[in-house]
Parts: sequence; C-alpha cells; structure tokens
Amino acid sequence: MRLSVVQQARAEDIAEVEGAYARLGVHAEIAAFFADLPVRIANAQLIIARSGASTVAELSAIGRPSILVPLPHALDQDQFHNAGVLQDAGGAIRLEQRDFTPERLAAEIARLAADPGALVGMAQAAKSAGATDAAERLADLVMKTAGY
Repeated sequence: MRLSVVQQARAEDIAEVEGAYARLGVHAEIAAFFADLPVRIANAQLIIARSGASTVAELSAIGRPSILVPLPHALDQDQFHNAGVLQDAGGAIRLEQRDFTPERLAAEIARLAADPGALVGMAQAAKSAGATDAAERLADLVMKTAGY
C-alpha cells in the first residue's frame, strides 16, 4: 500500500509530529499552513479531519471520503452533528475523540485500503450530500421572503 501523509499541525507541534512519523519510518509532510490545501484535498483519496461546518461542506461539495473526528468540547456538539450528516449519507466515518486511537485509525485505514471500491462509494455518497448551489438557494429564499 502506498501511503502519503500530509498533516497540518500547530507551528509549536511540528517538530514533535515530525519526530513521531520519523520514529515510525513514515514519510510525512507537516506544516502549519498549506496554501494549496484545496488542491491537496481534491487530490486525496481519504481525508482525516475535524468536522467543522466548512470542512464538511467542502468534503461534500467535491466528494471526498473521510474519517471525521468531532471536536469533543463544543457546547452544542455541532461538529458531532456535522460529521453525522456525512456518516449517515455513507460518505464518512465518524470517530469520537475517545475512540480516535492509533489502533482504531490504523484499522479503519487498512479496511478502506483493502477495498478501494469502498472509498469510491464513500466519495460518491459524500458528493450526494453536498449542496454546491447553497448561495443561490439562500439568495432565492431571501428574495422570496422579501416578496420579490
């Protein structure tokens, strides 16, 4: 299996993260910011990320399979629900923080890598959950509400 890891990390954590990958013998590109992140996401076969609204919207708009780990301390659990939208559609695996262990992540990645068709199906399901015309629909709703 060919594995290419790209990870965004806080600047103060980069050396530690690079060291962890080095100890495992895994080549990884680590940075605090990637100017070309949209291209990287579009080219990825699997995204592992938090499940903020923008992230979930982007994943569904372009149709990328994902493993989503909601931020556990949000008062309204918005990230948990965001991830649930894609999980319910079949486009994501939602892992709560307490379940996001190296062993569990490795098992999920291995399972998906063993079945490339699953990734394709997840990508299609994620895309089906997206609404790329949301701005137009909102504008139409505003105009309709305003009586135009």
